[in-house]
Amino acid sequence: MVMSLCLFLILVGFPTSALAQFMDIGDRVEVEKGTKLCSNVKIDQAKGSRDPGRIFWRVTSKMRANGTQTVAAFAEESVYDSKSGDTRIKETLYQEDYATFFRRDPEHKGMLLMISPQDGRVEANVEVCEKKKKHG
Repeated sequence: MVMSLCLFLILVGFPTSALAQFMDIGDRVEVEKGTKLCSNVKIDQAKGSRDPGRIFWRVTSKMRANGTQTVAAFAEESVYDSKSGDTRIKETLYQEDYATFFRRDPEHKGMLLMISPQDGRVEANVEVCEKKKKHG
C-alpha cells in the first residue's frame, strides 16, 4: 500500500517538476541552469532575420543576487562530411558566458525576454528549445 502511494506521488509530481524550468522572482524570471533556450523562428522572421533559429543559448548559472544569470550562445551549423557523404549539425560556441536578465514576454505567452543588464535593451525573445526528432 505504501509503495503504491509513493509510486503514485512520484508519477503525479514528475510532470510538474519537469516543467518547472522558469521561476518568477519579482519582475524577473530565474531559468533553471542547463536549460537550452531558442529564439522563436516566426518572431525572428518578422524582425527580418536572414537566418532564424541558428543561434541558441544555454543557461550556465543560477540567478545571482543582482538578478542576472549567465548564458553561453551557440550557433548551429550544417557540416558536410565528404568521406561519408553525411551532413550533421555542429554546435559552435558563439559567445562564451555573459550576464543577462530574464523577464516574461508580455506579448508572447510562454516566452521570455533576454535583457542586457548594461543598457536594458532586449537582446532576444526566447523559449525552451523543442526536442528535434532524429531521423533514421
